[in-house]
Amino acid sequence: MHSTITNLLSGPKSTDQFRTPEMQSTTDRTKPRIRAEDSRYLNNRSPFFQNVRMLARYSARMNAILKPAGLDVPKWRVLMLLAEERPITISQIADEAVVNISTMAKIINRMVDEGLVTTQTSSSDARSSEVFITTAGRQVLEAVREKVNYLFKEALRGLTRSEIQLLNTLSVKIYDNLSP
Repeated sequence: MHSTITNLLSGPKSTDQFRTPEMQSTTDRTKPRIRAEDSRYLNNRSPFFQNVRMLARYSARMNAILKPAGLDVPKWRVLMLLAEERPITISQIADEAVVNISTMAKIINRMVDEGLVTTQTSSSDARSSEVFITTAGRQVLEAVREKVNYLFKEALRGLTRSEIQLLNTLSVKIYDNLSP
């Protein structure tokens, strides 16, 4: 078990592992690899560090795609959730997006002002507001969907279906471990 972990930790630390030697520059091939015993690994190259880097790059690319349509990642998440299920409350959207409910309420209010969504008091709980996607919201979502799908495929390029499933499984386990 220890040797397996050591091998994982001392292996490639970037997407270089998916590139053939011909695709790597001479500099890439001569870079020293971080060893598992190196204490810097724990601080700078932990899975959390790598995930933050990955998500920052993904968010930047997503925002570049979404901005011309007047969207950002939080608004896009709301529209995607609303396109999947109906009805959904502001607190449910906040839970799914892992955002404070007050922050999500502000996002939803801006989206109402922009005509992307509507809200109404829940028929089952008068303390909750349900959110619905409008025709304009669906049109904006459809306008960016092809470019977003391309980015998704580009981000997962070189990964097998089982690697993607493993990534999802591990991400859910870690999320659950960190949940209160």
